[in-house]
Amino acid sequence: MGNYWARFRKIDNHTFRFDTRIYLKEVSNPSDDDLCIGAIVGKNPGSAKPSSNSDNGLQEIALDKDNLLPNVRKIMLKAYRHCNKRIENRSYIQVLNLMYLCDKDLKQAIRRINAFPDQLICECENKEFPFIWYVWGNDDKSLNPFKGRFSKIYATKHFYFDNSAKNVIEKAPSFSDSARHTQGLNHDFVVPYISNLIIMD
Repeated sequence: MGNYWARFRKIDNHTFRFDTRIYLKEVSNPSDDDLCIGAIVGKNPGSAKPSSNSDNGLQEIALDKDNLLPNVRKIMLKAYRHCNKRIENRSYIQVLNLMYLCDKDLKQAIRRINAFPDQLICECENKEFPFIWYVWGNDDKSLNPFKGRFSKIYATKHFYFDNSAKNVIEKAPSFSDSARHTQGLNHDFVVPYISNLIIMD
């Protein structure tokens, strides 16, 4: 039983993490039929690892001090409590990334991913989402080339928390916008907005 699941693949001796899911309630056997209630876009998978060495199917994630996934889950649970709505069984947040190579050193991850002839992306980017929350940080010349493809992903709502304006902006961020990461984010800044999205769904 666990809340955090993904598909891991070894490619040229590098570990990639695809189809990452944050389940609001624990599950033991995640399925493609489970309910995706929204998505979040981060930079890269960081230090989280597979719980086993298998390449087969969804595996539980060994977080290894990677706090993004549990932090997002906490925010979502607060949003459900805020609007007093019941959490559906087997509901999850889809985690998308600018790049899917696992490496806690972001600069090293960028160097390694740029060595691949083709950009390796997650097929989940082809889904349609109720909402997409962007948390990829500030304007960054090394990351900006990875951001453009997200303008083509369909969602009913796109939003980010603007670190400069200190409020939620209801659109996908441009390269130069400051899309606040969840680390150190005061949850009260985003919980009411996400709660309203849950009510409207």
